[in-house]
Amino acid sequence: MTKITFYNDRELLRLIMEHQNHGAFEVLYQRHFDSIYRYVFKVMQDRETAEDVAQNIFISLWKKPPTLTYTSLLPYLFGAARNQISKEIRKNKWNREQLDYIENSIGICSTDEYLEEKDTRSLLENAVEKLPKKCRNVFELSRFGYLSNKQIAKKLGISVFTVENHIKKALYHLRQSLELVVILIFSW
Repeated sequence: MTKITFYNDRELLRLIMEHQNHGAFEVLYQRHFDSIYRYVFKVMQDRETAEDVAQNIFISLWKKPPTLTYTSLLPYLFGAARNQISKEIRKNKWNREQLDYIENSIGICSTDEYLEEKDTRSLLENAVEKLPKKCRNVFELSRFGYLSNKQIAKKLGISVFTVENHIKKALYHLRQSLELVVILIFSW
């Protein structure tokens, strides 16, 4: 039987949505709470607020888990954190100096920058989809599932050496794909 800790975020969310699986929620919480808490604390500079905001994000995650199109939950959680930080700012009516600091810390970007980031993410996702199946699976477990090479080897029943080779192969193909896109963009 596969241990639930080896599941990627999308698999864990499915368990939460379909079965209200507390173990799956606990794994997600343990996997991502610290990152979200640190991010909120860095912006808000208040431990109690940071903990409350991070807790609220995970409460919302339990009540209404999102549907993911990729294996990592982090982009969704950071987006939820940005939204909660904005609500806190409006609720507390911070002064202009605090707002300037927070806007610079959050890295508010223009619509063009947002669209460029979205396009880049889409290109990356397409490049990952074009990887050979086993290679893609290993790469996603490593980069989006945050598993170690040893954990991936155990989960897939392959050697750590094979995992390392799949990751090297994936990175090589992704570099090639993205370099081609950059060349096309700049020669356009």
